[in-house]
Amino acid sequence: MVSIKDISKLTGYSVTTVSRALNNHHDVSEETKKKIQNMAKKMGYSPNILAQSLVSKKSNTFGFITSNFSSTSVLDSYSFKLFMLCVGVANEFGYEVVLIHADAHMHRLKNFSQIISERNLSGAIIQGFNTDDPICDEARESDVPTVFIDIEEYSDTTTYVTSNIKGAVEIGFSYLLSKGHKNVGFIQGAHQSRITKRWVGEVNEYLEQHSESFDEVLFLEGGYKLERTKDIVSNFYQSHKDDHPTALFIVSDVMAIGAMEALRDLGISVPKEVSILGYDGINFSAHLNPALTTIGQDYLGIAQSALQALLTLMKGHPVAPLILDVHLIERETVGQRND
Repeated sequence: MVSIKDISKLTGYSVTTVSRALNNHHDVSEETKKKIQNMAKKMGYSPNILAQSLVSKKSNTFGFITSNFSSTSVLDSYSFKLFMLCVGVANEFGYEVVLIHADAHMHRLKNFSQIISERNLSGAIIQGFNTDDPICDEARESDVPTVFIDIEEYSDTTTYVTSNIKGAVEIGFSYLLSKGHKNVGFIQGAHQSRITKRWVGEVNEYLEQHSESFDEVLFLEGGYKLERTKDIVSNFYQSHKDDHPTALFIVSDVMAIGAMEALRDLGISVPKEVSILGYDGINFSAHLNPALTTIGQDYLGIAQSALQALLTLMKGHPVAPLILDVHLIERETVGQRND
């Protein structure tokens, strides 16, 4: 039986390039595809029939595909928490969900269709990818029922579930203003992240409408990393000792923890000198000292909506995008500014 390795040896292309060319992957040039596909035809190559047959059969398994695990404890990872809730909801419907961590290395070897076919998945939930990750485009253009979380991709066979970022921006800045904070630092995630672009867009729109309410709003990037945020906040407050934000609005509780650690190490009191407002509502945020004031997402609602949408898509019915409300969780890290 002719294998991909045989074609690789005869054409001089790597096994990965041959595989992607035979699967008509977009990042292989048309000239290279033609050479490889002609050689495959000449040698009588045929793909794994068993794998193809599995795709045509119904399974009770979905894939939760993400590239976004936190560098902190996996139990406090936004992605892992969503995955576990999806597992529980899926089990209630008689389905299973498998976790697939599709990092850059994996995607160089396999495209979306291969990930689905190799595991005989009936659908997918996709979360945590950047704007330059092709897997989202591949999923949208395929006929595999797919629900995106916090990624605004939509077609006849896909939809998305997201929290109300516009609402979170309004809640967060309005709350800080009510506490007297007019000099605010906004710490966003990784600039290439799809969800970060939504945050920045909503913040800019809000500030345009409320420009007279603030003295200054400074943008910093924490990259969704605790240590990175800690370093950025530490460096910034050391170099701006006499003129710095009195409050930080941070789009991740994990990053907020990094900011709190940085301020603590500098001897800056939270919330007496600097207030911290997070976002996510992870369990650990309630057990910090001081306990983190944050904007909570409806994790269970996201999981339930994603699974229900996926089941509807499997029946051939389109599903409109779903936007879920967020809510303020007032604890101890935002203080009143009286000056």
